[in-house]
Amino acid sequence: MRMLEESDSEHEDEPYVPSDDENYVPQVDVTEEDSDIEQEMVIEHENEYESDESVEDDSVPQSAGDIWTAKDETQWCSNPLPNAQTKSRNVLRQRGGPAAISNLYTAKELFKSIMTPEMCDIILRETNRKAKRVCDAYNNELVQRFPDSSKRPPQKTFKQFTETELHAFLGILIAAGVHRANKENLEEMWNVAALPLIRAAMSRDRFKMILRFIRFDNENTRAERVQTDKAAPIRDIWTMLNSNLERAYKPYHCITVDEQLFPFRGHTKFTQYIPSKPAKYGIKIFWACDSSNAYPLQGQLYTGKPTDGPRQVNIGERTVLDLVSSYKGSGRNVTTDNFFTTMELAKVLNSWNMTLVGTVRKNKRFLPNNMQPAKERPVYSTNFAYNHDATVCSYVPKKNKSVVLLSSMHMTGEVEETLAAKPEIIKYYNITKGGVDVMDKMLGEYTVKRRTSRWTLAFFYNMIDVSGLASYIIYREHNPSFRAKDQRRKFLKDLANQLCMIAIEDRSTNKMIMRNHFLRGAVEMVLGRCIVVASQPAAGPKIPHGSRGPSPVVGSCYVCRDLRRKQRKTRKSCVVCVKPICDEHSVAKPTCITCKENQ
Repeated sequence: MRMLEESDSEHEDEPYVPSDDENYVPQVDVTEEDSDIEQEMVIEHENEYESDESVEDDSVPQSAGDIWTAKDETQWCSNPLPNAQTKSRNVLRQRGGPAAISNLYTAKELFKSIMTPEMCDIILRETNRKAKRVCDAYNNELVQRFPDSSKRPPQKTFKQFTETELHAFLGILIAAGVHRANKENLEEMWNVAALPLIRAAMSRDRFKMILRFIRFDNENTRAERVQTDKAAPIRDIWTMLNSNLERAYKPYHCITVDEQLFPFRGHTKFTQYIPSKPAKYGIKIFWACDSSNAYPLQGQLYTGKPTDGPRQVNIGERTVLDLVSSYKGSGRNVTTDNFFTTMELAKVLNSWNMTLVGTVRKNKRFLPNNMQPAKERPVYSTNFAYNHDATVCSYVPKKNKSVVLLSSMHMTGEVEETLAAKPEIIKYYNITKGGVDVMDKMLGEYTVKRRTSRWTLAFFYNMIDVSGLASYIIYREHNPSFRAKDQRRKFLKDLANQLCMIAIEDRSTNKMIMRNHFLRGAVEMVLGRCIVVASQPAAGPKIPHGSRGPSPVVGSCYVCRDLRRKQRKTRKSCVVCVKPICDEHSVAKPTCITCKENQ
């Protein structure tokens, strides 16, 4: 952070500052004729601005040049105030960077430190709860529609999702985002000519089931929680994600606060319309990011006006304080745009030993009149105004145009020696303003989002993107030599492989799955080794094979015929009635359902 310089000018008439000492007597001019005051009782103040604690009020010394009073009675002066030392709020007191414990983490371990097992447990528990409820409802309806069990279609049996499957699900989404396949149809993603990792990690039907049933909160208690929190369906894992992001990384000297509009046109109770954004419609999130590398530090989901409360005021100011409250006393700077910047925000951050740099809307009541654009102001000229809390500058980039910025970090009006003559405040703002915009651009480069009508699932896609980006930034900070041209793409591909590897290893040991020639080829390509499938003996009594080839076809399943389904040719027959039976309508032994009930 830039160190502020001492003022070169010495003021002969020092301003009067009240002292806490009861015995303090201000210095006065004493003559021989009209003074009874002893000269020894005079206490002199050599410099009133030697420390931040020496001045507590907002008064401006009359010797500091022209004095301007804003509409809200804020006083400004035309000359910089003299300072003997650096303001305490400009002293950086914390080291920035990732946590030291993550130095030796792999890509998967870094991702799991952001998308933690506790978050996965919530997703698995609620997803299994939803799937079981749907499966039980289907089976109950089947029993009511077909009282006769002999004519009843088979009931559904639900196999619970596991953590390995969830990691494979996330890995498939990340792999599809890296290869720009997130907008492809699922049938194409599992095509023989598609990415082998996707076919090797999970079946298409299982992936569809997870997409259908995935949930992030308890549906039984949701109605009550939504009354006070519109984002209740995803609030728990969103809060945990923010906590993990903050714990894994500390920002450097500057934090950028801005908004992200996640594109979504489905139904929500807080959809935002921002015409200046490319997507225009979506879910708005306020982010605090590290300005140096766009690491997402904290996010706040904007849900609009509370359902049971008054209209919110000072949203920008309150949002900034909420997002950076974890860094009180750190000496960091906060860069904002004109939606957030206020004089009150600068004062609060000053009390937190933090600074503020941001653009200001020209209708703010704390601005002096000379900050407004005027015809007589030449191009590339700058007007400054100073007080003890902040500095305001008004720069003219074009005729009859002005850009107003406020800074509690810069206490002098330094201007670069170029044709444009930009102030130092504007240069610093231009360097640090793009943290959130860069993050949003990087998220959209390899996004995992797919088309969906559920806002919770769309928001979860954004959480996966944020977790992947945060993992990549931490890995890059720990490995400065990792500077490939497409380094983030390589990191995400490696992350997808590591997330899917356990599921692929498990599938490679399943002999029934590996009997599929195309699937076995995909698994072998990912694992890099050949898989030998041993012959599996058939269960139950064997039907004699013919002299050549497999067992002969004994007919079509009689249960399928009774249900008026498509006829299925089969090589199995019931051991009791010797009727042909297919795999779906057989039990452990090749016995038909009718003979099984008569036993």
